[in-house]
Order: sequence, then C-alpha cells, then structure tokens
Amino acid sequence: MSVAVLANLSDGLIIGVDSAVTYSDANGIQKVFEDGEKLFRLAGKLGAATFGLGGLEGGSVGSFIHEFELARPEIGTLAIKDVAEQLRAFFFEVYVRVGEKAYGVPFDEIPPEKKGILGLIVGGYSPGGFLSEAWEIRIPTHADPNSVRQICAPGTFLVAWFATCAPIERYLFGYDRGLLLDTSKFMEEIIGRPLTQEEIDRYTPIRDKHAYSIPVDYMPIQTGIEYVRFLVQLVIQHYRFTSTHAVVGGRDKIGVVTYKEEKFQILE
Repeated sequence: MSVAVLANLSDGLIIGVDSAVTYSDANGIQKVFEDGEKLFRLAGKLGAATFGLGGLEGGSVGSFIHEFELARPEIGTLAIKDVAEQLRAFFFEVYVRVGEKAYGVPFDEIPPEKKGILGLIVGGYSPGGFLSEAWEIRIPTHADPNSVRQICAPGTFLVAWFATCAPIERYLFGYDRGLLLDTSKFMEEIIGRPLTQEEIDRYTPIRDKHAYSIPVDYMPIQTGIEYVRFLVQLVIQHYRFTSTHAVVGGRDKIGVVTYKEEKFQILE
C-alpha cells in the first residue's frame, strides 16, 4: 500500500508520501521498490500524489500521469475540479483495460477483492484562486462521471491522511478504527443489544477528549512541511520495526505550493 498526508493551510498546500512502490498482477504482489516516485508536479502549478497500485499495464503510474499531461496542454487553464475529473476518466479507462486483459473477463465480472485500488490526490491553486484546495480520486470506486471527492475547499484548513494510516490515528487519537469497532461489539455483547445513538453520542466527547489537538488555522508553511514529514515518517518507521508487513517504506517525499510561488515544488 502507501501512506499519503495532505496539509491544506492558509499559505498553501503540502503533500507527503513514502517512496515504496508495489507492482502487482493477477497473482498478487510481484515486487516492491523502495525508491519509487509517487509525488508529481502536474501542469506546473498542481501537485499529484498516488497510493495503492504502483503501476498499470507494465508502466509506472508516473508514466501515465506524464502521458495524461502531454495529451492535454490545456489543463493548466482549468479549475482543479475539472483536472481531477479528467484524471479520473483517463485512469478509469486504463484501469478497466488492464483488468480485463489480466483476468480475461468483462470488468464487471472481476471480483471486487481482485481489483485493488488506485488512489490519487490532486491539490494546489485553481486559476485566479488565492486559497488552495484538494481533490481525491479512487479507482475503481469513482467510476461515474463527476464522482471525484473534494477533500478540502478553498478556506478549509486541515490535515488529512490516506491509505495505510493506522499509526497516525493511534498517535493522534490513542486508538485505531479496528479497536473502536471491536470495543463497540464487546459492549453490545455485554448489554445484549446494539448501542443506541444517544449512548454513542454520550461516549464521543470522552473519546475525543484524549485526542491530541494540532492547530492548523495559523500554521506556517515551514511548520506544516515538518509536520507532514513527521506523520509520513511515523508510518514508515512504524512498519520498519513492527511484525506486521504493510507495504510502506523507503523515505519521505514532500511537495509544496504556496500563494507566493505558483509552481508545485518537490523538496529535496
């Protein structure tokens, strides 16, 4: 899998990823490279990150992004939402073609557990925009036209994470979703019925009280870069030492775009 972290701040947008890239086919994972590329500049001013599948049809995801960009020189003039929608349509077409070739059946007949996920995050500034925004694409989930998801609108400041992110959630909240689900099931077994919405609502403030509060509304860009790097490294280092073997690794890679500089920069 992968980890990707996004910070949308008042002064700009930051995306961080690990560098492990997984290549799979119908028989499962065939190779993991720890020096792969999953962070890209798109049309100069936008950043794009990928997670999930590391390649399609014998090529890296990056090679397809380059193909997409060369065939559409006008994307530099489009709103980010429209760029994301064109990316969705492009990658979904490739994804269907690759899946049908690999399994020899129509795409709809391929079992869901065999399809895998290709995720993309696209963020930056739309033409004339003075605040950054970001969108998420998940293939094949986002099969329908205009089904891409807006992660954050201009003026919505947040930090979000994608793909393999349990270590981040444990760090920030003190639990992961699996623990919360198992605890709920345990409580339901004890009381002999499902929890009511009122009971869940009463528990939520107790749970949230112990989460770490990270203010992002006024976070400077450099601090945001360091925070995104920290979260990506947290996941990388966790899976370096744990006995579980999620496909996350290599090194962190960080990209940033600010209102002062229109181009998306990939930092060394």
